Amino acid sequence: MIALALFLQAQLPPAPECRVPSPECRATEIRALGRSERASAVTRVALFLKDPSPIIRAEAAWALAQIAKDSAASDLVAALLQAEADGTALGARHPTGPEQARALGRVPGRNATRTAKTAALFDRWLTETATPASLVEIIRGAESFARINGRQAPFGPVALGRLEKFVGYTSSTDPESAARVRRAAVATLIRAGRRSVETVGQALGDPDAEVRRLGVLWAATAPDFTERRDLIGGALADPDPMVRLEALRTYGRYFQATDCGPVLRSTRDRSAHVALEALDLLGNACPDSAGPADALWRIVDTLAASPQGRIETLASWHRGARALVALAKIAPTRAASVLTRVGADRTWQVRAYAARAAAIIGDPDRLLSFAADREDNVREAAIGGLLKVRGHATDSVIRAQLSRTDYQLVLTAAQLLEGTPDKPRAVAALLASLRRLTAEQRENSRDPRIAILERLAEVGDSSQSGSLEPYLNDFDPAVAAKTARTLAQWGVAKPAAPRPLTARAPDPVVPAGTVLRVVMSPGSGGGFFEIELRPDLAPITVARVVALAREGYYDLLTWHRIAANFVIQGGSPNANEYYGDARFLADEVGALSHERGTLGISTRGRHTGDAQLFVNLVDNLRLDFDYTVWGRVTEGMGVVDGIIEGDVIERVEVIDQIPQRRVR
Repeated sequence: MIALALFLQAQLPPAPECRVPSPECRATEIRALGRSERASAVTRVALFLKDPSPIIRAEAAWALAQIAKDSAASDLVAALLQAEADGTALGARHPTGPEQARALGRVPGRNATRTAKTAALFDRWLTETATPASLVEIIRGAESFARINGRQAPFGPVALGRLEKFVGYTSSTDPESAARVRRAAVATLIRAGRRSVETVGQALGDPDAEVRRLGVLWAATAPDFTERRDLIGGALADPDPMVRLEALRTYGRYFQATDCGPVLRSTRDRSAHVALEALDLLGNACPDSAGPADALWRIVDTLAASPQGRIETLASWHRGARALVALAKIAPTRAASVLTRVGADRTWQVRAYAARAAAIIGDPDRLLSFAADREDNVREAAIGGLLKVRGHATDSVIRAQLSRTDYQLVLTAAQLLEGTPDKPRAVAALLASLRRLTAEQRENSRDPRIAILERLAEVGDSSQSGSLEPYLNDFDPAVAAKTARTLAQWGVAKPAAPRPLTARAPDPVVPAGTVLRVVMSPGSGGGFFEIELRPDLAPITVARVVALAREGYYDLLTWHRIAANFVIQGGSPNANEYYGDARFLADEVGALSHERGTLGISTRGRHTGDAQLFVNLVDNLRLDFDYTVWGRVTEGMGVVDGIIEGDVIERVEVIDQIPQRRVR
């Protein structure tokens, strides 16, 4: 182990030096080493575990865990953190104990003995007295360990018993942290497969809605069918929508096949998210399909009959569009009778749902019409169904999509051409699309261009190598590397030599205290929410988001992805996952947890953020240390909770240097 450490240290270039040797500056350097995720940085970072500053020790522990995430150095990191734990008072009695617990819990177990030792350490940590804030760190570390390593080294009875006690944890001095303790304890026990009727009932009766939501997931693990049904049935009447939504999903999974009554009643829920989930569920099996089909038909018929294709009730067009897809599953003939009318709706999202319904029904004529829609998202929704219904007879329609401007549509088309019998035409269309996208010089064109190269590897051959060789020098290293692999498949061995784009000038530094105010369009319910920024922990991300906001980039964009009880996502000019700002953002992962109300940057792999934002609707601990946390909603979380698909951001205002606010 020592020899390995010395070897790794020798591979690392000299460390940058702080001009002003403050703890904050050194913490930034350590954070940067962790974010490099290079195994060679382990020994340098480990030196800071003995630093007199608790800030530095904590940053060192987190940085080591980040390096170990996908690295062969995980065993070395586990040994270093375990040795530090053994050499100090451990856990909450030592200033960095909680941080070490959270860090060590995230280290993947590659050595059974060391992993078992970590499990034993949690037995010890969880029995020591700690402040509520420290317990949050320790138990979140336990949750990570149970999620990543629990099968290899489960917790012992001491740790599990202590976690069960934390389900009822309270603190008069720090009630917010106490609620976080209870949430983390329930999440960990679910991961560990530990439950009892008493503790599950305790969670379902908790004053904190997130604990009750987790209690629903916990109740779903009850081995007794009647007990599980009673617990879930009670949660369907919970006062908080997030709990009702989780209960409805669980009910649909386990009980809908025997009784659809609660699902039908939930279609009238006062929460749009709950009502829309219920409509989706009605597309699944029910003992009496006539009742659900009639209910869905009434909603769809109202949408189809409206002059503008609108339903002036809860969630506007959403109810009719979602009901149409569900109806297509259980009563396709009735759904088919309104496809033409609904397919002419002026709202493109309605037409996209109609295309999904047409794919379920198997209506090739409607799908062909949707594949020629003026909106690329509608085309993308149609072409997969078209291939399924008519096979490669419609490859000409799919090839035509390669000339469109939307990246998601181009990517999907390239994927759907797998197995095409008309290889020459496919090659020509793919190469033309690749040339066009490359000429745009946008880093976030990576995914569609990689998909094109993937298909070219299948349908092309060495006779096209001359057309592909220029991409060995592409500005994107991933595209250059994929080109080299494609040529190698054709028997042409040439190395990738990427030529990166000129570095973008840094965005202006954002001072502490700056706030973003996201103002929603009146047509989307109005209101606003404010975001406290964290330029201290994510300076590059914050600077870019603020610069884009000042330019008006986010104005009139939509929230295109609504994953209730998970996240909402927006910031795409094309309203989909694959089209955002042209240049990638570096990830700035760190110790901040993805709690409810925090904001992250959507990515499709490390360092691929394109300024699309997401807001966490619940505590999403599994996103920790994978996605940048750059801010937190401090006012207007109720507005966030009410956002539904397609809601429009009227504008994003930058408010400089105002006092910090408490979360409301």
